[in-house]
Amino acid sequence: MRVLFVSAEVTPFARTGGLGDVVGVLPPVLAAAGHDVRVVMPLYQSIRRSDFGLTAVVERLPVPLAFGERTAQVWQGTLPGGTPETAVPTYFIEQDEYFARPGLYGDESGEYADNGLRFLFFCRAVLALAERLGWFPEVIHCHDWHAGFIPAYLRFLPGLNDQLARAASVFTIHNLAFQGVFPGTVFAATGLPAQLFQPVGVEFYGAVNFMKAGLYYADVLSTVSPTYAQEICSPESGWGLDGVLRDRRDALVGILNGIDDAAWNPRTDPTLIAGYDADNLGGKAACRTTLLRAFGLLEDSERLVCGMVTRLTDQKGADLVAEAIERAETRNVHFVILGSGERGYEARFSALARRYPHRVGVRLGFNDALSHQIQAGSDCLLVPSRFEPCGLTQMYAMRYGTLPIVRATGGLRDTVVSHDTADGSGTGFVFSQATTEALVATIREAATVFADEPQWRQLQRNAMTRDFSWGQSAAQYVELYKQAIAAKLR
Repeated sequence: MRVLFVSAEVTPFARTGGLGDVVGVLPPVLAAAGHDVRVVMPLYQSIRRSDFGLTAVVERLPVPLAFGERTAQVWQGTLPGGTPETAVPTYFIEQDEYFARPGLYGDESGEYADNGLRFLFFCRAVLALAERLGWFPEVIHCHDWHAGFIPAYLRFLPGLNDQLARAASVFTIHNLAFQGVFPGTVFAATGLPAQLFQPVGVEFYGAVNFMKAGLYYADVLSTVSPTYAQEICSPESGWGLDGVLRDRRDALVGILNGIDDAAWNPRTDPTLIAGYDADNLGGKAACRTTLLRAFGLLEDSERLVCGMVTRLTDQKGADLVAEAIERAETRNVHFVILGSGERGYEARFSALARRYPHRVGVRLGFNDALSHQIQAGSDCLLVPSRFEPCGLTQMYAMRYGTLPIVRATGGLRDTVVSHDTADGSGTGFVFSQATTEALVATIREAATVFADEPQWRQLQRNAMTRDFSWGQSAAQYVELYKQAIAAKLR
């Protein structure tokens, strides 16, 4: 099967979160299963500064837009993973007017005002590239709002190549909260029939909504966990699009994300001071000591160490963690936090680290090696999200014998089994209400179980032997592609 992935982020080339991680791992798994898979993304400034060994494949690619033609150059690289025989070609759309900028979507001043035009251009360039290469996918797998107009173009774009128009479309929602909403005047740049700009279409309270375009016009829809697929059909979690999702409920499926179990393997992880596995956890103690020393925290084997690797936002429950740190009930708990996000939260956590230097460690920004070291050196990982489409950090944590403390939402609910002291089952600690009180109570519960070493070791083994690899999920995507092709033919 010929499958084209379209995404604004692909790890290791450019990422801001789970979207890039998924698109960086799933294509090689599908290629290893015998499918002809290719990936296309923008050529951001950060990629140009890195040494990815790209080669020019199209010197001049005309990309027609309603307000005039723009020209792109296309580069090609290879997505890491798999074998040379199953290497995944990855194409990069270069257009300096749109992508030669410091950030993917914005800079320190905020989101780029022309993001709507930037990603309309990207969608049109993807189609122009497929036609130029003479490689016509059977399925175009579109990821998040940035690729949302491709399903609409496949159905309604005047003059689209007949072979390309036969491609089925799959649209995957990674986070419904980010929809790509822009002024209604942007619609004129799409080149699509005017009748699509209506409530039963891409119009959203007078604006253009890229996510809505994907939801309405893709042949099938998916999201990144079964529970999230249910949640987004409700007014509470639908972000204004729950009605559209209920209308298309029969076309929507939740497929749990997997993880790269080669990159996230505590036995072979090169960033760790010592390796370990479920049968021999000795190396984890060395990782714990190294982590505490790196952050200048008290080396006390009886104190629970709670790590957190996250964006510092309301969605991720950053306020709940900050408040929990200040509660008297957690004064014997260490906190190690790596992340960046809203300036208010960055300042708040930095202040907490200064106030409690022997039990709170904070690093702002992102550091891949340190994220691995926090996963390995912590006893628990905090993921108290208000909503979480899937989440990967809790799966990484379980792989490293670090028990997640999570709120029962989205993919967190689907992946973490709350512990049961009666029979020793479970892989972490789960709470329901998004309150500081619930989080603090669960941290204290984890600390109590941590004091019972045999019980804690059993939970670690339970967690480390869970299979979160991509094999099963990839097979589900193949079935979804078949459904999309069948839907296209109807």
